[in-house]
Amino acid sequence: MTVDHLRRAPGFSAQPGFCAQGGREWFAYYGLDWGAFVRDGIDADTLEATGDALGLHLVAFARAEAARG
Repeated sequence: MTVDHLRRAPGFSAQPGFCAQGGREWFAYYGLDWGAFVRDGIDADTLEATGDALGLHLVAFARAEAARG
């Protein structure tokens, strides 16, 4: 999972993706390192472990994209 996935995933509005500010807040809420995510990405299992709808949505988007090649 990368910040690119966050920016391109279908959102819950007319615009695709999610904003960086909201992403930073979400990562902070779950005690995840935003800077490391931006630099290196994050394992999908870590996002899934939050059980949060946003994390699950991003993982599903990334996996569907990978399956399409």
